[in-house]
Amino acid sequence: MAQADPLSVGVTIVTGAASGMGAAAAQLMSGAGRRLLLCDLNADRLAESAGRLEGRIDTLAGDIADPGFPGQLVAALGDQPIAALIHCAGLSPTMAEPARILEVNLAATMRLVDAVRPRMAEGAAAVLFASMAAHQVGTMFDEPLSKATTPEAVAALLACSPNSGMAYSVSKRGVQLLVQREAGAFGQRGARIVSISPGVIDTPMGRQEMAEQPIMQALVERSGLKRPALPEEVAAIAAFLCSPATSFVTGTDVLVDGGAVAGMAGAA
Repeated sequence: MAQADPLSVGVTIVTGAASGMGAAAAQLMSGAGRRLLLCDLNADRLAESAGRLEGRIDTLAGDIADPGFPGQLVAALGDQPIAALIHCAGLSPTMAEPARILEVNLAATMRLVDAVRPRMAEGAAAVLFASMAAHQVGTMFDEPLSKATTPEAVAALLACSPNSGMAYSVSKRGVQLLVQREAGAFGQRGARIVSISPGVIDTPMGRQEMAEQPIMQALVERSGLKRPALPEEVAAIAAFLCSPATSFVTGTDVLVDGGAVAGMAGAA
């Protein structure tokens, strides 16, 4: 039997909410009347993004990779439970060096999950953003990733991340494996945790990657739909995964790539 909707009583946290996917997710959840806590590194853009929304909106500006950030987030919640977490914040390959990408995309995500787990309401869901890049590498790096299960251990993954592109793929596969490991602990609270693996998205980040990495355009052209995703299309999947309609979905990844991975398999 479907559970009651926790979104009606708790706070929905959206990270990376100042632009791109995070802004799209915040817009969608705000339009549904949800109480929001929006997080981003850029305080000015975060304020602008929040100002375009209606309803009960709080903001928290800060670097998600700062070890003190999760504590600040929990403090900002007060005594309110978490109805949903849509964790969009992250770095793409052209945005940073390998060490920073691993720290932001994986180590910081681990700390965030540790912080929110005890505050999840019954029926709540955490949706973490992985990437189709994780599907491209498959299980290739699962052995070193199996040893890097704490934020402190993530730096060791530099050994298999010689460039930013590989660090990105490794970090996003790490997110998928994190979701698998955490499903039981979230389930003990009656909550769920899943990941989404988008393909190329028509956001500032996605356009930057397409401009600087020709392979991205090739992936789009080989995909089933032969176009990038609109951010609203991916945000709709994140919102769906937070809803009672997916109350039996946890510990898994949802590929939202317009058929890009299938296209690569066909080409091979």
